[in-house]
Amino acid sequence: MVEAWKDFFQEDYLFFSEVILHSARTEREVRQLSEWLALHEGSEILDLGCGQGRIAIPLAVNGYNVTALDGSPAMLEAVVQRAEREGVKLRLVQSDMRDLDEHGRYDAVINLGTAFGYVPHVEDDEAIIGNVYKALKPGGQFVIDTENRDYKLKGQLGRSWFEMKGVKVLSERSYDVVSGRWHEILTWSQGEKGVSRVLDLHLYAPSEVVQMLKRAGFEIKGVYGGYDQSPIGLDSERLIVHCLKPGGTGSAS
Repeated sequence: MVEAWKDFFQEDYLFFSEVILHSARTEREVRQLSEWLALHEGSEILDLGCGQGRIAIPLAVNGYNVTALDGSPAMLEAVVQRAEREGVKLRLVQSDMRDLDEHGRYDAVINLGTAFGYVPHVEDDEAIIGNVYKALKPGGQFVIDTENRDYKLKGQLGRSWFEMKGVKVLSERSYDVVSGRWHEILTWSQGEKGVSRVLDLHLYAPSEVVQMLKRAGFEIKGVYGGYDQSPIGLDSERLIVHCLKPGGTGSAS
């Protein structure tokens, strides 16, 4: 059976996603990331699950050597088009995150905009974090930005209609408390036919993400509820963890 994310992250996603992942949000996130990472020009950054390149390309414009990795050919094609418009070059890798197999290459790895939790098993997500740890240089940094499960489950379940880019979309959302997976069916009309896509991912509590990172060997530098560096809480929309691979000059004392 094909995993749901492979069908979800296609051209339809590109059409709708700009409503949520708009330019003002991107500019704010790139600015804060640059402050957190504090890397010199030419540093090696891996955007793991880069999507359409909305973060990878501005980082490349700012002088970093960026590798953009994604499992979706449609996403990487969008990266190519955007990079050409901006006149920058990136290293592009089409790969499943579970297959990341690099050692000590990167000064930083970023995994942003809920690009985590889509694989079938918790062990897969733990393996991905382990892959990130290996791919970082000693002292390298990892920033993961995903949904805050506690906020997501408040008032966002059930059936509802909303409009995106002039298209009415039906959302049917459920959550399995045993498996920890969020399941959302999105349906809309495209011409005379109906289109349906499934968003299925594991939503982790903040404590679970932190413990997974610690088990992999990371030192935690900060846990936030947003790019404003607000403390994580029940009303925080995002869960952002900034952590460090020990061994370099930037390691915590």
